[in-house]
Amino acid sequence: MRDVAVPEYPLLKIPVPYQYRIREDGVQGSGGDGNSLAVGAGATVKRRRRESSQVVEEKEDCKRARVVSTAANTPRPRDGESEAGCESGAEEDVRKAILLSAAQQILGAGPETSSAAVAAVSSGASASGAVAIAGDVVEETLPLSPLASPSVGTPRAEDGGGDENMRAVSQMYTNDVVSMVRSELPPVCYKNLLFQLVSSLDRKELSDLGTLIRDNLKRDFLSSLPLEIVLKILTNLSFSDIAQCLRTCKRWNELINSTPHLWRQLLLTESFVSKENFAKYSSRLPSKYPQIRHEEDGYQLDFLENCRVLQNWYNPDFVPQRTTLRGHMTSVVTCLQFEDDYVITGADDKVIRVYDAQKKQFMLELTGHDGGVWALKYDGDGVLVSGSTDRSVRVWDIKRGCCTHVFKGHASTVRCLDIVEYKNIKYIVTGSRDNTLHVWKLPREPSAVTQEWPLVYNTPEENPYFVGVLRGHMASVRTVSGHGNIVISGSYDNNLMVWDIAQMKCLYILTGHTDRIYSTIYDYKRFRCISASMDTTIKVWDLQNIWNNGTCTVVTSSLAPCTKISGSMCTLQGHTQLVGLLRLSDKFLVSAAADGSLRGWDSNDYSRKFAYHHSNLSAITTFYVSDNLLVSGSEGQFNVYNLRSGKLVHSNILRDADQIWSVNFKGRTLVAAVEKDGQSYVELLDFGIAANAENPGNV
Repeated sequence: MRDVAVPEYPLLKIPVPYQYRIREDGVQGSGGDGNSLAVGAGATVKRRRRESSQVVEEKEDCKRARVVSTAANTPRPRDGESEAGCESGAEEDVRKAILLSAAQQILGAGPETSSAAVAAVSSGASASGAVAIAGDVVEETLPLSPLASPSVGTPRAEDGGGDENMRAVSQMYTNDVVSMVRSELPPVCYKNLLFQLVSSLDRKELSDLGTLIRDNLKRDFLSSLPLEIVLKILTNLSFSDIAQCLRTCKRWNELINSTPHLWRQLLLTESFVSKENFAKYSSRLPSKYPQIRHEEDGYQLDFLENCRVLQNWYNPDFVPQRTTLRGHMTSVVTCLQFEDDYVITGADDKVIRVYDAQKKQFMLELTGHDGGVWALKYDGDGVLVSGSTDRSVRVWDIKRGCCTHVFKGHASTVRCLDIVEYKNIKYIVTGSRDNTLHVWKLPREPSAVTQEWPLVYNTPEENPYFVGVLRGHMASVRTVSGHGNIVISGSYDNNLMVWDIAQMKCLYILTGHTDRIYSTIYDYKRFRCISASMDTTIKVWDLQNIWNNGTCTVVTSSLAPCTKISGSMCTLQGHTQLVGLLRLSDKFLVSAAADGSLRGWDSNDYSRKFAYHHSNLSAITTFYVSDNLLVSGSEGQFNVYNLRSGKLVHSNILRDADQIWSVNFKGRTLVAAVEKDGQSYVELLDFGIAANAENPGNV
C-alpha cells in the first residue's frame, strides 16, 4: 500500500510571539501560547453564541408569523415601514449569526452555532446582503495573488473533506467573515488569529503567500514622483544609501548614473571638494579623465576614485607607496606649499625647491634670496611669492623657473605673507619683524621675450606695485590672514589688528590675549577672527556684530580713528602650553600646541569634538586637516586620524623619521618634510597605490 504524503506545516510548531499572546481578560500579557486566544476571548465567544441563538429564534418567530399571515390572507399591518425594518433587521441578524458561526469555526469554538448558521442559510438568507457588509468597511487590502495556488480547492488530507455545507458557507461569506472578525475582535486577538492561520499553511501555500507579499512590497515610488522631487530626495542621501539605491533596480541605477548633479552634490557632502574650489576642480577633470566629453561626466568617476582612496586612508593595514626625495642643505624646512601638482619647500639654506607630486620627482631649485626663506604662498598658474630674512619679497614663475620681481622696503625679516583678491586685483600682504605690514600688487603683466628678469625695486617709492604700509603694531608681526579687502595680523604685542586694504586703514584692534600671538585665521564665511597665543588659549571675535565681543571703545591717534575691542566672543581652553598652530576646515577648527596635543572644535558653535595626544608628548610641529582626515607630526612621531570615527589609523608610516617639520595632503597624496640623521628629505606617500606595487624609486 502506497504511503500517503503528509503535508508539512513549517510554522505550526513555532509558539505565538510574546506580543500576540492573550491573557484571560483579553489584555496582552506574558503567558499563554497559540491556543490562548480561545481562552482569552472565551467570554466574548460565549456571549456571541448566546446572541446568535437568540437572533435565530427571533428570526424563526418572525418567519412563522409571516407564514401564518400569508395563509390567512390577513392584511398587512398599517405600519408597513416597521414590518420592512423588522424583516430586514432580522435578515441582517441571521447573516451576522452565520458570519460569527464561521469565525467561531476558524477560532476553534466548536460546531454548536455552525448548525444554526447552516439552517439560516438553508432558510433563505441572502448572500447579496452579506456582501454589502464587506462593502461597508473601506480599507486598502492586498490584491489577489497573481499565482494560482496548487492547493486551492483541494482539501488537505487531514481535513477529511469537511462538511460540504459548511465549506459552501465559508466560500460564500469569506469576505464578510474577514471584515467582521477584524472589526469585532480586539487588535491583539486579530493578530493572534492571523498568526494561527499562517501557522497552519503548508509549504505550497506559504510559497503563494510569500509571492503575494513580495510582489506587493515591490513598489517603485520614485516613478510616481516628478523628477525634481526625485532629485531632491536623492541629493539628501549619503553615499552608503546611494550605493543601496544603485542595487535596488535597473531604473534607479540608470537614473542615478545619468544624473551628474547628484554626483556633484556627493563630492561636496563627502567633503572631497569645497564649494569655493569647485570651479577650479571641474576644469581639471577633462585632463584627468581624457575619455569624458564634458566636465560633469567626470563627477561620478572622480567621486568613486576618491571613495576608494579614502578607504585606503582609513585602512590601518594599508601601507601607501612611499617615495623619498632629497631635501635642503639644512635639516629644518621652514615652510611648505602643496598646490596644483607642485610641492614647494623653503629653508634657511636660502633656496626654494620644487617637486612634481604627480611624477614623484624633483623639478627645479629657485635661487636668489640672500637669507633664509621663512614665508611662501602659491597663487596659481605657477606663480609663487616668498619672504626672507634678507628683508625682500620675491615673485617667482615656476613654469619659467626664474624670479620675475623683487620688492624691497621692509627693515627686517619678512616673517609671514598672504595673497588676497579684491575687485579682480590681487594683493600681496607681508608682515615683518619691523612691526609693519606692507601691501603690494601682484604683478600680472604679459611676459616679454627680451625682458631681463628679475625686475628689482629697491625702494617702495620707485615700485609701481607698492600700495602702502600698515602701521600700528608695537612688536614683530608674526602672522597674517586675509580674504577680499580684509586682512588680520597678529603680533608679539599680544594684539590683533583688522585692516581694510582698500582704504589702507585699521578697523579694529582686538585685545584680550595676555601673551604673544602665533597664529590667526580670518573666517570670512562667518565673519570671525580666530587667534592662538602663547597664553595657551584660542580666542574668537565676531567681526559682523562687534557688540557680541567685549567692551568697544573708539581710539583716536595721529592715524585714522578705529575701534578697540577688549574681550572676545568666546575663549577656547584646554591646552597647557603655547598654541602655535591653527587650521580651519568646513566642519572643524583644530589647534596644536607645544604640550603635544591637538584639539578640535565645531567650526560653527565651537563645541568640543575631539582631543588627541602624541604618545611622546613632544611639541606638535606641524599638522594638516580636512573634514575627513587629520595628519600631525612631531619629534619622532607621525599620526593619521580618521575624523569620521575619531580613531588613530596610522602611526608607523614614517617611523624612521627623527623630526616631522611640515605636512600637507590632497586627494591620494600626502607630503611630509622630514629630518633623518641630520639630513632633509621630502616624503611622498601615495594612498592610491599600495607599498608592494612598483615604486618609481628614491632620489
